[in-house]
This record gives sequence, structure tokens and C-alpha cells, in this order.
Amino acid sequence: MPPGQPSQAYQAPAPGASLPPPAATQAPPPRQSTYVPPPAPFSVSPYAAYDEERLVSLYQPGSPEAKRIDILRSQLLYPFHGEPPRTIMIASATAGEGRSLLTTNLAISFARGLQQYVLIMDCHLGHPVIHELLGVPQVPGLSDFLERGAAVPDIIHWSKVEKLAVIPAGSPSARSAEILATDRMAGLIRELRERYADRYILLDTPPVQRQDDPAVLARMVEGIVFVVLGGVTDRELVLRALHSMPEEKIVGVVLNDKKTVVVDTPSLAGLQARAEV
Repeated sequence: MPPGQPSQAYQAPAPGASLPPPAATQAPPPRQSTYVPPPAPFSVSPYAAYDEERLVSLYQPGSPEAKRIDILRSQLLYPFHGEPPRTIMIASATAGEGRSLLTTNLAISFARGLQQYVLIMDCHLGHPVIHELLGVPQVPGLSDFLERGAAVPDIIHWSKVEKLAVIPAGSPSARSAEILATDRMAGLIRELRERYADRYILLDTPPVQRQDDPAVLARMVEGIVFVVLGGVTDRELVLRALHSMPEEKIVGVVLNDKKTVVVDTPSLAGLQARAEV
């Protein structure tokens, strides 16, 4: 009602007058899915204050650290033998070795450096960080597909980086160590590879020391990049983790330190030699 105009009093209908028919209601649209994602758990990213320092492929593409990641990317694209792997897991012996940061930087290198579509799958269901690093929702994600029937298109989220998508870890699960070692997980990797033939798929996996998941996932992928925090990780743990992986699938090794993302990319034999010294 425009301001300044007097309100009109309600007028009851005259006796015997027929009431207007009720307004027609539209039938609700058919339900497309029975899956309803739970609310995302609140968390504060431990990397939020360090994004520009750590995500070197995004914020410092010409830096020495970013160039080393580009070299690793080239090693994956042009292997000495066979075809380049398109499903690649990033593994480490223990937590805190820079595995998730390397996964994210490597994906950014593919997306920005080569204009190549790439998909990150966060398989570290117990302590996921990929969604925080790339600013995407945590749910729906991988666990929602494996346990709750979420559809594949619903669990793929596009990041702020063009051509880079993420399947986040999803809702917290008490069975994270079990659901990764299932036929449904193997089928998902196979479906993604066949459905999205134009992109690379990187899996950020739990530490080998804590769970058997990485050894199981190693059988589902075509290539493995192994990450070691130089001067910190116990050599016996490194050797044990390496021996749990199929050697023919290890396509790259990365030696990190506490200050830089990638210090060196030695050969597998070179890494083993260093660990055995």
C-alpha cells in the first residue's frame, strides 16, 4: 500500500453470496533424489593464513618451488615407459609430510600450466583438508557416495581454479578405513576415468603408517607419487611404506622440507638409497 493512503476496512461478503474458489495449488515436482546431505561440520582451516605462501602454483607460478612442481608434472606426462597415468595417488609414510599441499599444487599446475582438466579426490576421510585449501564444501563428498547413495555429479565441486574440480572427503564416517577398500570405491575410480577421459585424477590418501587404505588404493590406480619429509621421517617407515606399494606403479618421488614445498624429485632408487644410509 503506498504511504499516505488510508487503509480500507475489511468487508464481509453479503449473505448468500458465494465465496471465491480456493486458489489452485501446483503439484510438487517429482523428487529427484532421496539423499539429503548433512550440514557441513564447522572447521577453521589451518592453512588459511598460509595459502599464498604454500599454494605456490597458484600464487607464485614463477617461483623455484612452483617450477619444481611443474617438473614433476612433466615427469608424469612423459614417462620413460608406457602411457602417462591418468589416475594417480599421492602417498606418504606419515602425516605432516606435505602430501595434501603437493596434491593441490600439482593439480593447479595441470589446470593452469597446461589448461588441462584435473580432479582431486580427497581420500583422507579422517583428516581431510583439500576442501579447505581450495575453498569448496566438504559435503556431499566421497563418503556420502560410498555410504549414503549420493550421485557422482552431486559430489563433484568446482574450485576457484578454472578446470580444477574436487571430490571432497564428505561427511564424517566411523568406517573410513573400511569403505575405501570396497568394490564401490574401485568402481568409482573406474567410472571417473571412463566418464571423464579428458582429465587427470589425483587421490590424496591417508598416511601409509596409520592405515592400510593406501596399499588397497594403490591397486586401483595407475600411478603413485611418494612424498617424504627429508630429515624428519624415520627411514624405516619410509622403506616399509615403499615396500607396501607396487614398485612398478611408483612414477615419482618428492623430497620435501619444512620450508619449501618441493626440494628434490629423486628417482625411486635414489630415495631408497638415501633412506638406507
